[in-house]
Amino acid sequence: MEKTAKQILARDMEYVAQIFPDPKPVVAMEGKGCILKTADGEEYLDLMSGVAVTSTGHSHPRVVEAICQQAGKVIHANCFGNYAYDIQSELGQLIADRVPKGGKLETTFFSNSGAEAIEGAIKLAVKATGRKKLIYFQRAFHGRTYMTLSVSSKRLYKDPFEPLYPWAIEVPFNDIHTVRGVMNDDVAAILVEPIQGEGGIRPCDDDFLPALHDLTREFGALLIVDEIQTGMARTGQWFASEYYGVAADIMTMAKGIASGMPLGGFVSSHELMDVFRDPPLAHCSTFGGNPVCCAAAVATIKVIEEENLLQNARDRGAELMAGMEGLKEKYPDLIKEIRGRGLLTALELKRDEDTAAFAAKVKDLGATVSWTMNAGATVRVSPPLVITKDQIGQALEIFDKACASLSQ
Repeated sequence: MEKTAKQILARDMEYVAQIFPDPKPVVAMEGKGCILKTADGEEYLDLMSGVAVTSTGHSHPRVVEAICQQAGKVIHANCFGNYAYDIQSELGQLIADRVPKGGKLETTFFSNSGAEAIEGAIKLAVKATGRKKLIYFQRAFHGRTYMTLSVSSKRLYKDPFEPLYPWAIEVPFNDIHTVRGVMNDDVAAILVEPIQGEGGIRPCDDDFLPALHDLTREFGALLIVDEIQTGMARTGQWFASEYYGVAADIMTMAKGIASGMPLGGFVSSHELMDVFRDPPLAHCSTFGGNPVCCAAAVATIKVIEEENLLQNARDRGAELMAGMEGLKEKYPDLIKEIRGRGLLTALELKRDEDTAAFAAKVKDLGATVSWTMNAGATVRVSPPLVITKDQIGQALEIFDKACASLSQ
């Protein structure tokens, strides 16, 4: 006998750690493409994709097949030091073939999550340079571990855990003059998102990322580009830094890489990555590069290419942005700005207090959106890359009705 939503939520409250003051509003039971079905029999147009995670949509048949096939062969042995997996090296090659050109992004260390990828990237930068200082940006978000909190911006999440890493320096985003003012020979790395995700879907200025790259060359530091939310075709390119013509020294990825399976990683040159050989296992992970997750990622990359989802992200994203710009003109007292690239987009409201009401109304109308942690008035719209033209139209109709209800 299937449990009701009420029964599932009661057990969830009892046995699963709760990190939000309110009970979870949706019990997800099944997903296909851009549609989520709940235990109550409701259906939602998913415009969040698990925060840019389910890139090929929910339960894409080819991803599911790849997971099942690999699980029938080997689920886990030991990813580092003892066993090589054909599927893991295949994924590493697929990534190396698709990273931004012009640098030496050659080899991937696989992790379980984005935060772990950032941790590893920072360890690599510190060990390779012999320096300690890190530069990061206002509104940045790179994770919730101790180190990643140290290079994330919001005091609400940092203050309860102080003291954090003492050599992390926060500077204004898109302000190269201030960055230059704090640069010196003690800086190991500059850590930057090409588009700030939790900061409100805020892209780098056209000249900012190239200027950061040049500054790291001048001072002998490393450039770490965080593509965790922006990578894997989310913006219409494999990685958003391609729009800026910049290849990082170290690039991180996670979220959409495996269509929902837990996988992340950081990519660098053989030369840099070799510092983890001394001592052997200077960095390691029990589950990083799990073969089942790697199989999901290989299938994800092939689906993105063979179903032309890079172009779909550009086309559907352009339609979404144009439609939201139209809503901004229609509701000037409610909407402040529209931002984004591809299918990583944002609708910024003029008042923080309207954000939760807008998201709630959108849910009532049959879709799901979320807001960003470091920019309270920003509603993030990041649907699966398989979203259709008709579904974009449906989303815009829902947004229009939600805006109308708030404007009354």
